[in-house]
Amino acid sequence: MKFIKTNITDTINGLRSQLYKKLTAPIDAMWELLYIGSSQHYFIENDENIMGYCCINDDNCLVQIFLLEEYNSKMENVITALIESKLITSASLSSNEPISFNTCLSLSKGNKTNTFCYEHANTPRDIESKLNLELVTTNDIPSIKVFLKDQVGMDDTFGYTENLVSRKEIYMLKESDVIIATSECRMSDSQPEIADLGIIVNSNFQGKGIATQVMQLQVNRVLKANRKPICSTTLDNIASRKVIEKSGFFCSNIIFDISFTNN
Repeated sequence: MKFIKTNITDTINGLRSQLYKKLTAPIDAMWELLYIGSSQHYFIENDENIMGYCCINDDNCLVQIFLLEEYNSKMENVITALIESKLITSASLSSNEPISFNTCLSLSKGNKTNTFCYEHANTPRDIESKLNLELVTTNDIPSIKVFLKDQVGMDDTFGYTENLVSRKEIYMLKESDVIIATSECRMSDSQPEIADLGIIVNSNFQGKGIATQVMQLQVNRVLKANRKPICSTTLDNIASRKVIEKSGFFCSNIIFDISFTNN
């Protein structure tokens, strides 16, 4: 069995589209774009036949794996080979792909919850809100980057905000010159029926119900576009989970950090 480094090619994209058709719940956009998209991709080969592919990040963590249907029975052999070759020491996988997820759990030395992923019940929210969510423009990019750095410690030096602005997928709520909140509404390219929502509220304005109003406005925007809203949050963000569930979402899958070592 061989693991051959490759770039994101048409072949990889073709295999990934097959994986997405198997998922029991949508894939989270943040994981897809930032973690999986920036990882090293490998073809999985046996006797010069491509069995599938996998993605491994700089920390030797498996973040995605797919085998063609005729090779599903080999999943444990493949992951064991990845561990024994020291290509991976851990995995961060979602329960939305049971074959690889369950195999990694069976081989694990320990695991912990990382991210809760939610789908919406697809019912429009009946709300009255005077909040004025406006699209972020090119001129707003510097202030948005400062906001992201101050509020969540995100140092956007890689064009993340610029991409969202060019796609018209980031909004903001301002009061005078103060950014109260930002909200992403990412229309997925790989999952054309899905839109991924995200909200950051200025710490000075939290606890006032702003996040819930913004979320519900964005849910209605997505439903009008004939897409299904999804979103996610981490285990320790209790306030975010309350906002999400109050806005009509339910947890459909969980991303776990799975360790293959005793450290």
